[in-house]
Amino acid sequence: MAMKYLVLAITMFITLDNCTSLAMDGRDTLLVGDSLAGNQTIMSKNGTFALGFFSPGGTNNWYIGIWYAISPKVIVWVANRDNPVRRVPGVLKFSSRGRLRLFDREGRSVWSTDDGLKGSWAMITELGNLIMLGHNKSEIIWESFAHPGDTWLPGMKMWKGMRLASWKPSVDPAIGLFSIGMDLSPGKTQLVMVYNNSVPYWSTGEWTGNYFANHPEVYSPKKFECPV
Repeated sequence: MAMKYLVLAITMFITLDNCTSLAMDGRDTLLVGDSLAGNQTIMSKNGTFALGFFSPGGTNNWYIGIWYAISPKVIVWVANRDNPVRRVPGVLKFSSRGRLRLFDREGRSVWSTDDGLKGSWAMITELGNLIMLGHNKSEIIWESFAHPGDTWLPGMKMWKGMRLASWKPSVDPAIGLFSIGMDLSPGKTQLVMVYNNSVPYWSTGEWTGNYFANHPEVYSPKKFECPV
């Protein structure tokens, strides 16, 4: 079985426009031309988070994701959650055009970062954020925190229009029936959980400047405005 995966991976690299290099385990960055395949990962500097391929529950569906680098594996973000790679892991490539792209074994693109963005390198941070930087290495041009899954990590900001969405069953990271995000009603500053995209299920209550009305125990000693 291991030889089968190796042969498939080599075939994919030849097919996918001659990928020139593989990212090595232990690194926290991907450079233009680098690729991830099989059980290869990159890890945050202090080893808190890893980025790589996983198959939930022993299914034949494969995803590129971020997880806490502990046992058991705790997935916190999935790139291609609604579009799995079937049967074998794919290849994540940092293309010459400066985009992260995920290919299946036939060379079809199943996920990519936003078109029009051109990064020079990507890195997994100690916060669990996959960031892509331009030629100015202080400028983040894309980040996984702006495309959340079902997990809100420390340091992540929730803006209007963003939401967390549950998995379907525990072995399928596709968008499920429950989601939570900022209330989009005019003048509202609260978090609302919604069932099936339409039925309000739970809310924090209005933000007072120090706490949410329904949850005063979640208190900030300094008054600040909720992001809109």
